[in-house]
Amino acid sequence: MKDETGRKNKEVCGQQAPRCSSARGPGRPPEMEECERRQRILTAACEILQAHGYHAASMDKVAQCSGMSKRTLYQLYPSKQELFLSLIGARLFCLPPHVREGAATPEDELGSLLLEVAKWLLRPDQIELIRAIMAEAPEAPDITEIMLSLKKGGETNAFNRWLRDYCTVSGHPEADVNELGRQLFGMTIGELMLNGLIGAGGYLEPAAVERFVTSGARLFLAGLTAGWARDAVSHAPETTGPPP
Repeated sequence: MKDETGRKNKEVCGQQAPRCSSARGPGRPPEMEECERRQRILTAACEILQAHGYHAASMDKVAQCSGMSKRTLYQLYPSKQELFLSLIGARLFCLPPHVREGAATPEDELGSLLLEVAKWLLRPDQIELIRAIMAEAPEAPDITEIMLSLKKGGETNAFNRWLRDYCTVSGHPEADVNELGRQLFGMTIGELMLNGLIGAGGYLEPAAVERFVTSGARLFLAGLTAGWARDAVSHAPETTGPPP
């Protein structure tokens, strides 16, 4: 029976089978914490997604690859969509970025924040997950729905909070921080992610990444300040000279 279970795990995980070698048999020992069970399930779901695609990533395969019983799997994640919502949210959206201590200027603060996000998203395993999601999205409406639902929560993350605070302190609380965040992400981390997805690894060397996001932060804030100044001039009331 043990050999049969191992054979099934290898069949499910395909090329990813070695990564599942630590999976226990179905069911869980009483002492296993819920956080550990969730982590094992999410790791297995990530492997299955990358090896087989979303359509073929069944709950049965995830249970077998994780070594968890189907009962445990459905107790923690009642549906396939909820499972992959949790996976993508945890791996790509639940970032713990922080501003580097001792940052003296807004440029330094934003640069350090961007660097933390870049380090998280540009890891090889994250790039592989992003590549798998992009490959599946056109044919899997669930994936598109998951990404859109997670994206809507972007205004609550530390990245957008920093932008909101900066705009408020600068006298522009009305600024659309979601739009500004998308622009900033695209010109910094988004560009680096594209390089990672096409295999241009030279751009992802730590020193190159730090230079790129640091200069991006400076350029973005300089452009934002210049735009505000231009808007102030264009909206200033016209003055008329004294009558002749």
